[in-house]
Amino acid sequence: MMTVDHRYQHLQVVRSSLATVTYPLQYLAHFPSAISEIFSETLATRTDLLSNNKKLREQALFNQTKLQRLALLEQENARLRQLLSSPIQTSNEQVLIAEILSVDLHPFKQLITINKGKRQGVFDGQPLIAAKGIIGQVVEVYPMHSTALLISDPNHALLAESNRTNLRALLVGSGKTDRVELKNVSSSADIRIGDLLHTSGLDGRYPPNYPIAEVTTINNRPGEAFLYVEARPLADLDTIREVLLLWTNSPKDEESNPEENNSSLDRTSNPEPTAKQKLP
Repeated sequence: MMTVDHRYQHLQVVRSSLATVTYPLQYLAHFPSAISEIFSETLATRTDLLSNNKKLREQALFNQTKLQRLALLEQENARLRQLLSSPIQTSNEQVLIAEILSVDLHPFKQLITINKGKRQGVFDGQPLIAAKGIIGQVVEVYPMHSTALLISDPNHALLAESNRTNLRALLVGSGKTDRVELKNVSSSADIRIGDLLHTSGLDGRYPPNYPIAEVTTINNRPGEAFLYVEARPLADLDTIREVLLLWTNSPKDEESNPEENNSSLDRTSNPEPTAKQKLP
């Protein structure tokens, strides 16, 4: 029968009929393994998706953090560029950029702490400037940091001068970051709202011709010999993040220390903000 079927294929119809009858049995026998494979593939796919999703979320968070840091660095870079391109510069002066670590704006004390100290050459009484003008002076120096008194402090005073008339008067703090006061201004003095005040250089503390504030209020109080004059500091004392420590060198000092001058010029060409830089 096998020979006849092999040669003449008379049993082909019988085999087809038997295969059709037994197919459901074969399918049922294979069904558990097929279900197992489908379940395994589904589970593996879901696990991969969850893992990939977690990695993507972590990467997105990392990228967002980097973007935030880049935004902060761009803002910081803009502030540093503004400081270094400040118009309040003279040829015999050097500056060192310092970052404000903390602020103490007590009503009777206006202090800031900066991240430069004796190791960077900071000294007691050293002037501090910002991109727009004078902001204060160093009052306490430590090895790695210093404390500075803002011009808005009630205990701070300097001799200011008007750009328009060269009128000199004592400028003192009011306890508020947006206001300073001029003392002992005669009622007959030529002073107007909008006058710019700068350092006179006669108080032995601040170098001359650095802007300080703009006159905002003038009151002639009855019975008083002096005007009540208020001014607004040009520097934003409550928002600044970096300051410039100022060194003033006389021409004699420069001639007597040529090596120091050369090193200063070398430092000027280096854009790193932590080095002393000679103002152009």
